[in-house]
Amino acid sequence: MAHGPDHREAAAPEWRGAVRAAAAGPTPDQAWALLRDFCSLDRWVSLVQTCRRLEGADGEPGCVRYCAGPVNMASPEEAVGWSKERLVEVDDAGRSYSYEVVETNKGFGRYRATIGVEADPAGCAVAWSFEADPVKGWTLEGFVGFLEKLARGVARRLEEEIMVNAGDDDPALRAS
Repeated sequence: MAHGPDHREAAAPEWRGAVRAAAAGPTPDQAWALLRDFCSLDRWVSLVQTCRRLEGADGEPGCVRYCAGPVNMASPEEAVGWSKERLVEVDDAGRSYSYEVVETNKGFGRYRATIGVEADPAGCAVAWSFEADPVKGWTLEGFVGFLEKLARGVARRLEEEIMVNAGDDDPALRAS
């Protein structure tokens, strides 16, 4: 018996990428102490205006956070892009955590990422890697470029937060 062509859709190629941004001054442990807080993304990523825990224990696998901000390439007519993200794994020794998007209006299908802190000659570096289905409204190159900007912003915020607070503890700075 002859069969017609196979009409099943071929799976779109999976996206993978990684970015890294150095932070001058902070040690990896200092940076991780701040970035480890899964529900504080709004402190570190300027485009995240809201980040709050929805369910689960903060910082424990299974915790779900809600993040929202002005970027929504999938639906630019919507004023807010939002996502619900589940913490999948925390590796304190390796200074990283992994999470996945569970619901969003930003065009994501499957998306899993790992954010971590690594040693760097400058002090430390923010490392962000991901695996995802293609994201509506983006090219892979554009999405990786966007994450590079976010990682540089996180590194800058860590420098500001840690080095300013370290300066507050410096007696020589207090005397001036």
